[in-house]
Amino acid sequence: MRYGRGFTLIELLVVIAIIAILAAILFPVFAQARESARQSTCASNMNQLAKAILMYASDHEQTLPMNRVVMGPRGTPLPDALRRTWASLVNPYVKNKDVFFCPNAQRPGTGFNLDEWAWRGWLPIGYNVHIAGWYYLIGDDYSQTIMVPNLSMIRQAAQFVLLADTANGASPQQGGNCFGFAADNNAYGGCEGTPGFRQVIQGLQRSPTAGYSPILARHRGGLNLTFADSHTKWFRLEAVIPNPSLFPPSGCDREELRDFNTAKTRWLIWNKCLP
Repeated sequence: MRYGRGFTLIELLVVIAIIAILAAILFPVFAQARESARQSTCASNMNQLAKAILMYASDHEQTLPMNRVVMGPRGTPLPDALRRTWASLVNPYVKNKDVFFCPNAQRPGTGFNLDEWAWRGWLPIGYNVHIAGWYYLIGDDYSQTIMVPNLSMIRQAAQFVLLADTANGASPQQGGNCFGFAADNNAYGGCEGTPGFRQVIQGLQRSPTAGYSPILARHRGGLNLTFADSHTKWFRLEAVIPNPSLFPPSGCDREELRDFNTAKTRWLIWNKCLP
């Protein structure tokens, strides 16, 4: 009579060790694949938003949507109930408000409304804060209207940034310090006042309605950027923020130094320091 032979303790331990090694190898791969899928979904959403921005421009004589609407007749500040962000302006061209979010970004609670100013901090995809900012006011007393850039003013559409991953969360009206609806490459790492918040060029002007508008390396140490020609691309954070080693020796306004970055992304429509 033959008897079946079971596993010895050593054999069992070897099998367990092999399984543990395989798990250690495969789990990071699975996590990376999951993050790549999230990044791709976020990039797809940003691409759709860029198309919505261009459709808005097509319906408004090639004029880009304003980053934010905060001023009323003759320079009078609008009450919060009447203020709007770019997301509210292009929302009619977007069928699903989930397109305004990245899968791995923070999500707001119930009651979120794109048309309400108080929720602007929760948007994790920010529109270039330098499009229709305060310095586009015209008139002798800067109170007639807001001059919004026309698409024809953008000389390098494939390099000019429309949208970027941004640090998002509760806006100041909700007791927070995030301005996720707007994007500026000089600030990064987290919402204002958080441990991760950083600035490259110190002393630049801060908007009371858009803060410093920090971008965020949400995807594997980098972020998605969408350009004026509507294409979206992933960049490492350090390639996008201003690089002091590239700054010209003199002759530039400090604000213009944003456009001196390794990736050669452009954030300002008018920059006398660039050809």
